[in-house]
Amino acid sequence: MANYDKVYDFFGPGRRRDWFTYPILRLVDAIYRPRVLIPAETVAELTRLHADGIGIIAAVNHPSKHDATVLAAALFDKRVRFLSAGTGLTKDPLFRGPLRPLFEYTGTIPVFRAKNYQGTATDVHLGAAARLIRVCVERVVAGGVVLTFVEGTNSSADDLRTMRLESVKKGVGHMVSGAREAGAPVAVLPIGLVYRGRDHQNPPPRGAIAAAGPMLTWFSGPVPTVDEVRVAVRNGIDAALKTGWDQA
Repeated sequence: MANYDKVYDFFGPGRRRDWFTYPILRLVDAIYRPRVLIPAETVAELTRLHADGIGIIAAVNHPSKHDATVLAAALFDKRVRFLSAGTGLTKDPLFRGPLRPLFEYTGTIPVFRAKNYQGTATDVHLGAAARLIRVCVERVVAGGVVLTFVEGTNSSADDLRTMRLESVKKGVGHMVSGAREAGAPVAVLPIGLVYRGRDHQNPPPRGAIAAAGPMLTWFSGPVPTVDEVRVAVRNGIDAALKTGWDQA
């Protein structure tokens, strides 16, 4: 973590390699095959926003250890496949050892979590978090896509059918506010992941559902506060979860 500036100098510009990523996505899609619930009007709006160069943040809940691969398979849906080129975020221990290419060459960026670096000075924690947010804001301002699990860790049992406001961490709020402070419009796609029964414990889970909530947009007006964004994102994911559970 103390080396975070050099880490983000390296990963910040993007290390994605399409020759590596697309075969991985095809394999993940073939294995997981989640049911993707996304209204046609949302597909049309996403397509228009992306074509207009407006940055999009996919804000997702995190109920299981399979979520990253389920989300990757869901976004490989041909209707919204352009989202699969987004920048993902994951904990930095996964970048160590033989699995590193799986994350590096799919364009994922490491996240330094405080619980993995107990005893590190507070200013280092804050500096690393701020630098990560700047990387994400730059992506959004440039019209890219950022994929983030808003809870930062696996959901508690209290957040499986609805999401508590306190479970939505500040990161997504800082991303939206930072993009608006830079004068760029930004959109958020809330996504709710749902697993029937104890299905999330099976490798791979069968019958996973990825449901889209209503699009959230900040195009003009005052810069939203972090908490205003958090409330909007919580409500959007709640709507997505209701859709998912109604179909489960």
